[in-house]
Formats: sequence, C-alpha cells, structure tokens
Amino acid sequence: MALTRLLPTQNPAGLPVADHRRIHAGMLARNADGSARPGILPAHAGGLVSGRTDMAYDVAPFVAALARSHTGAEFVANDALTRVATDPAPNANSRIDVIWVRSLFPLFGDATTDPVFGVTKGVASAPSPAKPTIPAGALELGTATIPSTATTTQASGVVITPTHAFTAMAGGCVLLRNQAEQDAWTPQPGQEAYRLDTKQRLIYVPDATTPGWFHVGGKPTLTAPTLTGIYSSGVPAPRVIEAGGRISLDGVVLSTTANFAAGVYYQVGTIPADKAPVSGIQYAATLNGVFGGISISAAGAVSFFSSVAFTGGLNLYLGGASWPDKKL
Repeated sequence: MALTRLLPTQNPAGLPVADHRRIHAGMLARNADGSARPGILPAHAGGLVSGRTDMAYDVAPFVAALARSHTGAEFVANDALTRVATDPAPNANSRIDVIWVRSLFPLFGDATTDPVFGVTKGVASAPSPAKPTIPAGALELGTATIPSTATTTQASGVVITPTHAFTAMAGGCVLLRNQAEQDAWTPQPGQEAYRLDTKQRLIYVPDATTPGWFHVGGKPTLTAPTLTGIYSSGVPAPRVIEAGGRISLDGVVLSTTANFAAGVYYQVGTIPADKAPVSGIQYAATLNGVFGGISISAAGAVSFFSSVAFTGGLNLYLGGASWPDKKL
C-alpha cells in the first residue's frame, strides 16, 4: 500500500475509484471498526418513501452516503421525486416491502456503474410477516406492509414506515430516531448523536465497565426509583434525573406510621446501579422538619437517617446533590 493520488488530481490517469472511495470514507462519521457509517445526510428528519395511486412508491429527493463495500464510501443524490415500482399485493395475508438505494461498480463485479433503486419483497404470511434482507451494500430507505386487499400503495391497510439511517460528515452529529437505532450503533469514541424522539444530545464514551452513550444536553432522562417496604411516592413523585453528564434525585418519599431511631440508616429503595455514584455519596436532607441525611451507595441503594428519633409518617425530600454520570 502507498499514498493515493490527490483529490483533486492533475495526474492524466485520474484517481482510481477505490482511492476515491477511501478518501470519501474519511469524510464521514465512523463505526467502531473504522468503516464509514452509510446513511442519509439529512435536510430534514421526515420520511423519504410515500404511497401512490398505483403499485409503486415515490422516493423524495435526498443526498446519501453509501457503502457498496466497507473499504470506502460513495455519495449519491436523488434530485426529484422518483417512482419505484413494486409487485401487486399478495393473494392472501400481508408482505413487507423494503425500499432501498444501492451503488454499482464493476470493481465489485457489477455490470453497470450507476446507482439503482430497488424493492425487496418479503414472503406473505400472517399475522406478522417477516422483513426481508436487502442486497449487500444497499441503504434501506423505508418499509411498507402490503395487505392482500391493497390495489395501490395508498390503499387502506398499507403502512409505510421511514427506516433510513442518518449519517453525518466527520465530527458532525448523527440523528437517531429511537432507542433501537441508538443500541444498534457502536461508533468511534467521542461521536455525538441526537435522539429525535427524546430530544437528547448524546456522546459515545467507551469504558471498560460502562461503555455506551450518555446524555450531554437537551431534554433530561427521567427514571423512577424502586421503593421498598413501607415507603411510597409523594408529591412530586421521586425520580432520577440524568442530564448534562450529571445525575441527581428529587421528589418526595412518604411512609406509613412507623418508629424511626436517631442516627440509624433506613433503606427506602434503589436506583439503577448504572446511575448510582461511583463511590457512593451522602448529603444533608430535611425530613419532617428536622435535620437528617441521605446515602446513595455505589450499587444504587437509597437510605436516610434522622438526627432525632420520631414516630409517625415520613416526609422525605430527596433533592440536594448530584454526581457525574458513570460513563464519564
């Protein structure tokens, strides 16, 4: 291996397509194995596939990064609404169509050099047809469930779902629709993403004990702690708040009538261990108008103590401290 020619190049022989693809891959967000992440370079977060009054689909304009093979990447643009045909509906039950785009290169044994749209049709079955596998190197744009009664792709019972992956240029923020898309991607360290459903900004941090994504901004993640024994939720209800790379507790915990000794820790419940402080934490708290404290262990056990003994219902406010996310 050696240095490729420049892009652009003044070499009369030009730049071989394999070298073009290697250079283009360096412009994109990367997977953990170093390969480029294929997907749509978004102008919007909406769907690209829509139904028609015949058995075909309309594919909206887009710009995409494709990967005919993972040794590089290539770019393609659809500059106008394009009709992509499919087969008539099945005679019985339903099938799933997957609409895709794919680049072609003689370098990989293809007969032509142009990108193509395609539809891979699944096997009709009931009640839940299986999604078919699309060709290697193709980028999925959307799926459609086609019932046997459909005469057009706009017919009642046809369900079209946007499923295209998003990508971004190197250093950019990748859009993710939901938890499933987040879980499916293991990127390079430091990659940023934005969850469209939860309105959260994320960053990927590899770590030996707690690898994965953590929230660095946007709408916080809220988790309800698990309360045990005589303890129950007050108003506002207790919750774990994860935002900006830090985690905190707030809300009120109540109890039924009981006797509480001075200086004794009583466990009221647990929070998820991956949201607990690395080495545990203790902080001051107010309960029933007297001084006390709260302890959160590294395993997520939440306990309290009172400076004086008392009998009666507990009214404990959990707020007062925050700690770094373990993934930091």
